[in-house]
Amino acid sequence: MLKPLILSVCILSPISFASELTLGSGTEQGLSRLQSLWAEASEGDNWQLAAGLGVAYAPEVLGGKKYKASPMASLEVAHRSGFFISSSNGIGWSYTDNPAWQAAVFLGQSASRDEKDKLTDKITFKGMGKISSALQAGASVNYTLGDVELSSVITTGLSEKNRGVQLTLGADYTAYASEQFALTLNSALTASNGKYQQRWYGVTAQQAKNSRFKAYQAGSGLTLASVGITGIVPINKELRLISNVTYNQLLGDAADSPLVKSKGSGAFSTYLQYTW
Repeated sequence: MLKPLILSVCILSPISFASELTLGSGTEQGLSRLQSLWAEASEGDNWQLAAGLGVAYAPEVLGGKKYKASPMASLEVAHRSGFFISSSNGIGWSYTDNPAWQAAVFLGQSASRDEKDKLTDKITFKGMGKISSALQAGASVNYTLGDVELSSVITTGLSEKNRGVQLTLGADYTAYASEQFALTLNSALTASNGKYQQRWYGVTAQQAKNSRFKAYQAGSGLTLASVGITGIVPINKELRLISNVTYNQLLGDAADSPLVKSKGSGAFSTYLQYTW
């Protein structure tokens, strides 16, 4: 399902592993920072792994009012060459030409939505049909200048059932960093083309007949703005506690959709990440 965006900073993970997210955010910086972090983290090893386990509290679906707690788990594997496999973002390759610039390409699965997913305690997507997960491709470019990191991520569906393009621009600022604690401010702005918007936020005439929602045509434009705060507490060299609070605001045609019951929503996550 399309779940709320949870912004966070992970050492390895390209995306916060809390859930299937709207692709692209401040968390995408992890994907293309693998190379620049390697010398410090891997100590000469060819492979590096990261596993995480925790919990997230957020709306069941983006735009919904029904909040619930969900378990979080991830496994990330990366090679010194830049090749990586991510439980959250699929398979890909990252490249760093110098410490400031990083780029990556990847293949993964798009999000899905079921008719039983809840917008509120009483309202589901019954009659709307299921949105199935399918293969998608993506690319990211990041630029780091001191404590500021700028990121851009583009994704596109590769099959008829997930056609659509999304572009996310992110900015992250490390407000404080020490051996005991780090605090990062995160922000992201996402735009989508008409095919993506209509699939997730539109209602066809046939869907309107089958469901409780009125017909609605969603066009291209801005989709989502997000701001967040991430705190990282190192427990030892391999283990760290990462906590995040994010506010998501739907925009444009997405916000005006009859499938949206709350244009703004919050999300919280906390998890332990172990690297070796």
